This record gives sequence, C-alpha cells and structure tokens, in this order.
Amino acid sequence: MLLIGDGSAQLTIQEMGVIIREKLPAVIVLVNNDGYTVERAIHGPDEVYNDIAPWRWELVPQLFGAAEEDHLFRRATTEAELLQACQDAMENRDKLVFIEAVTHRDDIPQLLEDVANALKR
Repeated sequence: MLLIGDGSAQLTIQEMGVIIREKLPAVIVLVNNDGYTVERAIHGPDEVYNDIAPWRWELVPQLFGAAEEDHLFRRATTEAELLQACQDAMENRDKLVFIEAVTHRDDIPQLLEDVANALKR
C-alpha cells in the first residue's frame, strides 16, 4: 500500500512500471491536492513553484503497460466514493488498484497547520 501526493508521485511514478511488469498486487492511494500542499502551508499558498502540471491519473497504469484486466482505477471526490474505492480494493486483492483521492488544494490537517505556523515564527 502506498499513500502519496500528486506532486511526489510525479517525481517517482516510474516505479509503477515495476509493479505492473512484476504483476504485483498493490494499492496506490494518490492524494490529488493540486500540487505541493505541504510546501504551500510552509512557504505560502500562492508560490508558483508549488504548482504542478495536472495529469490524467486514470491513464497512468495503461501508460506503463497495465492490461485492463490487471488493474482497477477509482477516482474519489467524496468520502462515500473513497469508502467505495477502498471496498473495491479489498475485493480485488490480486490487481493493482489505483485510487485518486481528490481534495481541495488548501485542505491541510491541523498538525501540518500547527507545524507551518511554528516554522513561520
């Protein structure tokens, strides 16, 4: 199981090719928050270097050669959709399951907000 942000994934996504080549059953939950939200919290929400190019994540498994029957893609924009995507992952343990969990760009956990505020002081 991998939980990764969209910005970090753009730096490391080539490893999906290994997962697909070796037919490893895996669950990837990609948090799509439109860029480097941790950096936005620390260095400012509108710094242009925290913006990333939007990707069509549903195409990524195919880009790396995944056959349709070997992977499952789910996009979740609500809590109910995320819960259903997780249920689908539990029912497809023999496949690569790629879940794109979409959040608002500035949706950050309280702990990150506290750390960012402490760093700014």
